[in-house]
Amino acid sequence: MTDLTGKAVVERLETIAADFAADFAAALAAHQAGRLDLAEDGYLVVLRADPRHPHANNNLAILLRAKGRLPEAVACGRRAIARLPEDAQLRNNLACALSDMDRIAEATATTRRALALSPDYADAWFNVANLLGTAQNLAGAKAAYRRALRLNPRMGAAHSNLGDVHRRLGESSVAVDCYRTAMRTQPDLPQPYVNLGETLKEQGRIHEALATFQSGLERHPDLALLHSNLLLALHYTPCAPPEVIAHAHACWNDRHARPLTPRGKRFANDRNPDRRLRVGYVSPDFRAHACAHFIEPLLRAHDRTAVELVCYATSRRHDDVTDRIKALADAWRPLAGLDDAAAAALIERDRIDILVDLAGHTADGRPLVFARKPAPVQVSWLGYPDTTGMPAIDGRLTDAVADPPGRADGWHAERLIRLPTGFLTFQPRPGVGVRDEPPALANGWVTFGSFNNAAKVTPEVVRTWSAILREVPSARLLLKSQAFGDPPTRDRYLQLFADNGVAPERIELLPPLDAVDDHLRAYDRIDIALDPFPYNGATTTCEALWMGVPVIALAGRHHVSRVGASLLTQCGLPDLIAEDEGRYRAAAVSLARDMPRLALLRRSLRGRLQASPLLDHQGFARAVEEAYRGMWRSWADGGEAAPPPSSA
Repeated sequence: MTDLTGKAVVERLETIAADFAADFAAALAAHQAGRLDLAEDGYLVVLRADPRHPHANNNLAILLRAKGRLPEAVACGRRAIARLPEDAQLRNNLACALSDMDRIAEATATTRRALALSPDYADAWFNVANLLGTAQNLAGAKAAYRRALRLNPRMGAAHSNLGDVHRRLGESSVAVDCYRTAMRTQPDLPQPYVNLGETLKEQGRIHEALATFQSGLERHPDLALLHSNLLLALHYTPCAPPEVIAHAHACWNDRHARPLTPRGKRFANDRNPDRRLRVGYVSPDFRAHACAHFIEPLLRAHDRTAVELVCYATSRRHDDVTDRIKALADAWRPLAGLDDAAAAALIERDRIDILVDLAGHTADGRPLVFARKPAPVQVSWLGYPDTTGMPAIDGRLTDAVADPPGRADGWHAERLIRLPTGFLTFQPRPGVGVRDEPPALANGWVTFGSFNNAAKVTPEVVRTWSAILREVPSARLLLKSQAFGDPPTRDRYLQLFADNGVAPERIELLPPLDAVDDHLRAYDRIDIALDPFPYNGATTTCEALWMGVPVIALAGRHHVSRVGASLLTQCGLPDLIAEDEGRYRAAAVSLARDMPRLALLRRSLRGRLQASPLLDHQGFARAVEEAYRGMWRSWADGGEAAPPPSSA
């Protein structure tokens, strides 16, 4: 073997370096072109020759993070930093992968180190702000976003995320300005369209929200989340009839879900029709949320000899309610860190027999998991007031009042499974007593009220409520909503009522109250609750009845506008249900003028509720289990998962 001279060694090293550069450049080009598998192979070629190559490790970490392979991404990021410990960008990239793994403290420390190396690094300030927001340090997050924007005013994502902080602080009008700035700064950024539309909806500006969602979809037609938000928003306006909304859901399915739905898929589940069923519930609301009042009693009352419960949590938020629900489950699976394909694969590995969607097209819902059909029988219930639009979901639990047999069936991609005594069961908060008498007896005037989100208090609702107040000149109106913490939104609503002939001093607008007990105690100030339309309340109606407050509801054509009728029917209060706006106004005015009846209702409503199907958790669970069993037997027999629509 001939020894190389010094010159030959240098020439050989130069050749190797050139080969590294060529291999790295080829991998980078593939990465930039979106050919991730080819890029990964190329980076690995470089790393086999030089395992500590900083830029190959860094780029591979970015690629692996995009693929959801987070532990590998973190390992690559650490190797990159070991070679270039003073490089702030490498540390910032590592922090992103750590954040994705919910290692928030470690991610924050890593980003802080990047800022110590490069104090004017806008991207690092942006990431610090994101991490502070995740840690609920909203003041710190706001300051960090502003620092990032001073360094880079064109950073659209920072404008958008700053809007999110203001929105969480109840400063929705400032949030709107931030989102619009983000859209001007980076017109192709999708998130500001999502967040602006949602904020406008929350402020009750539903037509502006719809226009925002539609504009965003024109730019981002494949963004399923934005399209889902549009679907939900359609339910807040009387201008969209059920037939139009049904067609919009079918279009959503055609664009986003149908291409993902397998044909003729076979499942390995045991087809024994009578065995214990493995039921999976998918929800972001296993926490202190309105839907938990209905989810928890069903899970608690399930016959565990008949069903095994697996809960799939699609939100990272966690509280005492989460702990209670988690204790009810036979298995608990977090899905928040998984993409839709990975989540569907996990559910299929769990051999779920019946998979239940509790969110649909609402926040943190995962409809595209269901599109992939990971379970042989799929069901929609509770969280979304309409069809999902997906034939991949076999059945939707409802009742004959909320969805009368006939035309409602044609508006659904799913088969409607009508439960015999109502589609909900409610778990009230214990320990809060009912006020003995209507507040009108002490005040000298009747107080109408609604604690529904301002999104439901549309101009049409304001017009009708104003007419009621004009007919009862001494009456007041008390409204409570998150949106009313924002002064410009409060002023706009007061002006809406003034435009309809009601003086501002007759309207009281409350922001949310910190404690749940304080929220329920606020019902002590209301004599009569007014259900909004076309989007009825659910939790608010149940809470009002529990606190002795009668609710006047307007029954429309669509499920979303018949929930109030369903709940009142369960409680034996059909005389509080109106079929049109004229009768709605007349019912409210008549009750306001009948103090003996108001007093009787105040004393009797809680007992009526306790004796109703609405609080019969065991009976409701048996009805749901019977529906599940019928769907399971249909599938096990080789037929459709859902039985034909019932006539009950």
